[in-house]
Amino acid sequence: MNQSKHCKICQNLDFNIKYGTKCGLTNQKPNFKSKCSDILFKENAEKYITEIAVENKLIENSKFDYLGTFLIYLLISFGFIVGGILLVKKLFGFGVFNTVTIIIIGVGLLALPKSFGALNTYFSKKKIAKKKMNDLKQVLKIYNKTFTINLKINNVHGINEIKSEVKIHRI
Repeated sequence: MNQSKHCKICQNLDFNIKYGTKCGLTNQKPNFKSKCSDILFKENAEKYITEIAVENKLIENSKFDYLGTFLIYLLISFGFIVGGILLVKKLFGFGVFNTVTIIIIGVGLLALPKSFGALNTYFSKKKIAKKKMNDLKQVLKIYNKTFTINLKINNVHGINEIKSEVKIHRI
């Protein structure tokens, strides 16, 4: 397991953009096999747990936005495609072939990736957030720890106000 995952939840974390993650006690890069004997669970752990929990919650809350976007663009796409096909049939019956009908069908085909893109974005974000949460739980398990979080997210004028209470417990 990546040692920096341990450091993210440790109070002794020292992060420098130039050198990356270092231990604040040794001023060196993390150098332990499976667990750190000096790890300290305080504000950094609570902050990181809150960050991961908020990410998961916001993605879950946006589920219907992504599904709505998928359905709207799918309906628009099928509307253009079906409308274009019906128009082609109608005009073909008169012996007229119109380029506009091909453009209408093309617009419908161009809208399809937008609809499936919304679904793909949702599932990708959900997968990444879930992996972060599982990694966090796995690291805490190494130290015989788990956590509970009381999380409240209020959206006020497009800004999320977050209130959390994290408790780290011994297993």
